[in-house]
Amino acid sequence: MKLSNWILRVSLIAMVILSFVFTSLIWRNPSRQERRNTSNVQVTTENDPNVKKLEGTVYLPNQVYYTHGGQKQLLMEANANMSRQVRQTMADWHMTKIKTIGKVSSTNYDNYLQQDDSLQLIYQDVMSFKQFEQWYFNKQPKLKASDFHFNRILLNLETGANRLTFINDATRTVYEAKLTNVTTGQLENLVKRRSTKAFPIEEKRLSGNEVAFFTQPIKLQPYAYLMDQQSANYYVSLLMPSKTASNVDAREIGDSTLYTAGSTRRMTADSTTGAIEFENYAAAFPNNGLANFFHATFKGLSALQMTNLSSMRYFQYDASRGSVIYKTYAQGFPIFNADQKGDVTVRYTQTSEEINFSNTNLTVPIPTNQPAQTLPATATVVNQLVAAGYHASQITDILVGYQWAGSSNDQQVVDLQPTYYVEMKGEYRDYQSWLNHSSASSSSAASSQTATPSNDATAGSSSDSGASQ
Repeated sequence: MKLSNWILRVSLIAMVILSFVFTSLIWRNPSRQERRNTSNVQVTTENDPNVKKLEGTVYLPNQVYYTHGGQKQLLMEANANMSRQVRQTMADWHMTKIKTIGKVSSTNYDNYLQQDDSLQLIYQDVMSFKQFEQWYFNKQPKLKASDFHFNRILLNLETGANRLTFINDATRTVYEAKLTNVTTGQLENLVKRRSTKAFPIEEKRLSGNEVAFFTQPIKLQPYAYLMDQQSANYYVSLLMPSKTASNVDAREIGDSTLYTAGSTRRMTADSTTGAIEFENYAAAFPNNGLANFFHATFKGLSALQMTNLSSMRYFQYDASRGSVIYKTYAQGFPIFNADQKGDVTVRYTQTSEEINFSNTNLTVPIPTNQPAQTLPATATVVNQLVAAGYHASQITDILVGYQWAGSSNDQQVVDLQPTYYVEMKGEYRDYQSWLNHSSASSSSAASSQTATPSNDATAGSSSDSGASQ
């Protein structure tokens, strides 16, 4: 074989080997960015017009209380929405005049909350009157009233229900609306039917808000739901209105994929957790009050065209961050998940609109034979937390919710287990998680103290820090 042929063959083999080496290095590099083909993305710009009708449902009050004979109760019904049923009985009522009572004394405030034969509609967080007025009543005449904020609506059935009282628990400010075209028979029958199986509660003030404490152990049924999971491309088609799919650029960065449409829209999808973050730099900040802000954030929520939108409720407003949190509800209680599945957070900054959500959501409940679970009285939970080293003053909210847990039998089925959720330092966790965290911190501090007796002060400081988390 000629020398030139030999050199040529060796060179070709070397080039092939180098090609494999460089290819391997490229694929192993976690920071690689690769343009992907998005030709399978069907880009659309139109939303389902029927979704807009659900805004009134999403902004329904979260809970309904009834006070009678000195006993306050939480009204609920399995497989039904109590707040929606109440609204249906009041649909033809009219508000004709609003007046401001102003900030009342603590004694008068307590008198409002304890009125006998009263129905109270409760929001988890502050609500705008203009938003409420727009969606709660049918054929509602225009009112010449300024917008104001409240979280509680009181209706006294004993006095003939000729007015609605709006109360802001945080400020103890009261407003009253005069009612006309009122018929209470249907509403009174509904309340009487539901009160026979209601849960006794008493309200206690935590961090400026009234929180419902269950005075007795309660039994709640676990539930199972079918799960709906959409691809990231589905949300690209909804949130990035490009004329052609080729205008949407997709690049992989580690476990995430970054989608961009021009310089104004970008979306990041995490393939591990299913978390998605969308940013729209062309969106304008919604001005002119809280009602417009709520309406704008609902448009962001509805743009996702989620199959479970009718099960979602307004949960929390954060004025400092300019954000609204919407949660999925089951049987009148919010659903919590460590990866925020079932949640949608819409936030506005001065430069962009941000929507954080998950590609995994719930669809419809399915039958389950699981027995009802008993939860302790709320005071028992608080006592357990205090015994574990927390201070009662650290608790800013405590409520019953459902914990989203994966099913071991079917990956398309989600189990929902009832439990207490406690908010401390702006974070909601199930109370067992807080207790376990405190126990782990205490054990760690105790081990450190045993190993180094001379560091007693340090160990004690560590224990205190863990207890205050």
